Amino acid sequence: MADVAVVGLGPAGRALASRCAARGLSVIAVDPRPTATWTPTYGLWADELGDLPSSVVRARAENPELRALGAHPLERAYLVLDNAALQTALPLDDVEVRAGRLDDAQVGALRAEAAVVVDARGARPGGLRPDDPAPMQTAYGVVVPDEAAEPALQGAESLLMDWRTDWSAQERPTATPTFLYAIPVGAGRMLLEETCLAAAPGLPVAELRTRLRRRLLARGVDPAVVDHPLDREVVRIPMRGRDAPPPPGVLAVGTAGRGGHRITGYSVAHSLRRADELAGALAQGDVPDEADPMDAAERLREVGLNALLRLSTQGTLELFEGFGRLPASRRRELLARSSGAGELARTMWGMFTHMPWAAKGELVRASLGTTRPRG
Repeated sequence: MADVAVVGLGPAGRALASRCAARGLSVIAVDPRPTATWTPTYGLWADELGDLPSSVVRARAENPELRALGAHPLERAYLVLDNAALQTALPLDDVEVRAGRLDDAQVGALRAEAAVVVDARGARPGGLRPDDPAPMQTAYGVVVPDEAAEPALQGAESLLMDWRTDWSAQERPTATPTFLYAIPVGAGRMLLEETCLAAAPGLPVAELRTRLRRRLLARGVDPAVVDHPLDREVVRIPMRGRDAPPPPGVLAVGTAGRGGHRITGYSVAHSLRRADELAGALAQGDVPDEADPMDAAERLREVGLNALLRLSTQGTLELFEGFGRLPASRRRELLARSSGAGELARTMWGMFTHMPWAAKGELVRASLGTTRPRG
């Protein structure tokens, strides 16, 4: 019997397998392509890097901005990770690695081979479905040379979220709002990505591509650069994680469990930190309870997700304007997956107080689910 079997070698699974092996546990790891380099763009805040070496950083934005009705420097450095270097920093030298794609029954069957089985296959182990009705974050982006991206930035070093509505030809659009994410990705290149933070079902990638082109051309970016970029990226993130519980007797980590942030969609920083905590517990013989009910903090994030699914374009602008006006410490509380209910409630109240009365009323109705979701 092995001590631990980890199914799925994305960031959550690989980090856990590597950390468990480093603590002397015997580990089996299973993945369809165990030696493949991850392809998504992974980002986290510099203060979330933990004990990982600086070699895992591909690019750094010193002071990204949020733009809604005004411009708000976020006063916090943001990192884009080098996926190959991160995988090297999470070695599997002492892990028994197997190639294979397992279904739920096969994951459960690993309990015959390991004392603890962990599902890290992601939010949709069977693959994303085009008709998935669940709340989804979707994005379409292009990678362009830094100098070609300058008009899109309009004086900012980088943009974590630019909610301004030049994605639309209308002066006051009413469609599902999206934002521009503009972040350096190293080697003199910039990722310009149109993102729908949350919609149910997810906003189609074709619509995001159209919006990104309209926005970038309106700001003076060369059409040839937009139409023939250095690279492209498509993002689809189920905001509530997996839509089914793990197999009986199996732990779930990362987006296979509840490792993702229901408001932002971010999961990598939490997954890396959680891997250390869980590996330490397993090394002590402490197996966490497989039941993981939503706590008070997660219920508050669900309220936030409900609001995002229902707010109008103007309401979304007012909400993030309120977020931008918060002190940096309060913004961190909302963005951190580890924040408790008290911290979240304090931050959400702070955003609410910065909004005008009409927007406050809309936010209350959206948060309580008394208006229909967009889409």
